[in-house]
This record gives sequence, structure tokens and C-alpha cells, in this order.
Amino acid sequence: MSNNFIILVSVIFVFLITIFRDFLLKKRKDKLNNALNANYFLETINKLIEENKYNLLEERIRLKVIDAYGNEDLQKWIGNPPLDEKLIEKSINNGSKRFKEGIPYFWEKVILKKFSSQDSFFEKWKSYCKINPIINDEIIGATRNLENEDWFIFIASQIEKTCLNLIGNNISNNNNQNYKKGIIFENHCMEILKKNGWKVKETPNTGDQGVDLIASIDNLRICIQCKNHKKVVGNNAVQEISAGKLYWKGTHAVLVSKSGYTKSAQKLARANKVKLINDFELNDLKNLLI
Repeated sequence: MSNNFIILVSVIFVFLITIFRDFLLKKRKDKLNNALNANYFLETINKLIEENKYNLLEERIRLKVIDAYGNEDLQKWIGNPPLDEKLIEKSINNGSKRFKEGIPYFWEKVILKKFSSQDSFFEKWKSYCKINPIINDEIIGATRNLENEDWFIFIASQIEKTCLNLIGNNISNNNNQNYKKGIIFENHCMEILKKNGWKVKETPNTGDQGVDLIASIDNLRICIQCKNHKKVVGNNAVQEISAGKLYWKGTHAVLVSKSGYTKSAQKLARANKVKLINDFELNDLKNLLI
């Protein structure tokens, strides 16, 4: 009786040890899997943002609304997509306008494709939350647990951080090199073009017909007007560069502005085949035109 009891206890003990060991192994495996998913999630997001940073900045400038007092409204850029997984899928399938522009559009058309499916995206996002459970919430001024519905705040924050760094670095460079308005901004644009292989010449100060720079590479001859204004650029600049392109016999007309363009200017530019960009995009001008 005693021996049977000891055998029974031994069997139960071995069984419990086996269960506990399997539990630890599973826990370790889950932790490793979460770490790999979290790392993939963060690296993929940051890589996609880095690859598309100039396009993102251009879209930010395009969608930014500035009132008569200089106040910025980024509502169209940030957007307001549904945060619940089921509502997101339903919204996309129904062709909702909430994913038609700005950061929500970039998430659906670029980021989501890299994760193969919405389920895959949220699987890796949840792993990221488990590995990084605490965030500093600047809105409420306190630390809190990262929640599943914070996915969009996270994506938007990463994109905004990149855009603001681009803007900040550019302002810093301009200040360090005493870049100001007018001819100094033209020099800034010219240096960017030269670094990217363009042959650039300046037009005369008088009689330039709305063209500040003429940049050439291969069979392209680009007529460029540079605007370093605090306010968004309007129709006049579009009309000037359109006429200037004809006068200087250019293949393309490009308007460079640090502050964006009015809706009317954007519409007129499309009709006249004028490319509207910011100075960051001069780094990729050839691809933008082709």
C-alpha cells in the first residue's frame, strides 16, 4: 500500500513537473515570438516612413490649412480613421473617405501592404504592445499602458516626428548658412540640385520672366521659380513659371515653396502641367518629373 502510494505520488510529481516545464517553454517561446514580431513591426514602420519621407512631407504641406492669422490646421493630414479592427475592415471595404488622404491613406496603401494583411499588422502590433507596455502620454501628461487602439497614434507620431525633423533640420541648416529670403533661398535650391547631378544656371536678376533657375540633366531642361514665403503661394507664381517655361524653352516648369500652395494654385498648376514641390523634394526631382 505504501509503495503504491509512493509510486502514485512520484507519477503525479513527474506529471506536474512536465506540465510546468512545458508551461515555461511555451512562455519562453511566446516571449521570443513577441520580441521578433515587435522588432519586425517597428523596423518595418520606420523603414517605410524613411523611404517615403519626402512624399509624406509634400502631402503634409498640401493638406495643411493655414488661416488668415497664420494658424495651422493639420486635421486633413492627420485624419480620423476608425480604431477598432472590425470597423477598419468594414470602413475600407465600403470605400470610406476616412482612408482617402493623409496618414490614414499612407497606412492603408503602403504600410498595410507590407504586412500582407490587416490581421498580420495587428498581430505584430499586439506583440509590440506586450514588449513595450508603457508609454509617456503627452496629451494627458502621464505614463499609461499602451492599448490596442493606440496603433494609429503610434503610426501618426512616427510620421510626424520624421516630417518635423526634416523641417527642423532644414531650418537649422538655413540659419547656420545664413539662408534668408530671395536670392539666398535660390542658392539653397541650386546647391541641392548640384549635389544631385544637375547642371544649374541662374537667370538674370532683370528680365527673368518668372524663372530663377534653369536645371538640366539628360534631355530635361527645368525652369524653376523659388518662393521662400511665410504664406502659401497663390496663382500668380503658377502663371509666372508657366510663361517663363515658354520663354526659356524648358521641358518642365517647377515651383518650389517652403510654405505650400493654395487650392486654387494647385488646380491651376495641374491644368498648366506645373510641378509644385518643396525644397526637400529637389533631392528627388528627376524621379518626380519622370
